[in-house]
Amino acid sequence: MTQQHPATSSCVEHGTAPAHTRRLNGSEAIVIIVVVGLTAALVAIAGVPSPDVLVLLSGAGLIAGGTIALSTRFPLRALRAALRAALTAA
Repeated sequence: MTQQHPATSSCVEHGTAPAHTRRLNGSEAIVIIVVVGLTAALVAIAGVPSPDVLVLLSGAGLIAGGTIALSTRFPLRALRAALRAALTAA
């Protein structure tokens, strides 16, 4: 059996995660929990069909992405290319 050098052994063997992993912070986790909870409530309690909920979530994601892109001064050329790609795919 070959032995591995300690620097090349996997994180499972030592129980430590690689340094480049990123974890969610509290606000990101809360947003995910709220979105999943509202989606489940729409399907289970309100009786909204699943495809309609997916359309609603994708629309909200596009609006959020657009808002973030505009607030961070995303280059307009890239925004135009993304819009063109989205409109031609539909």
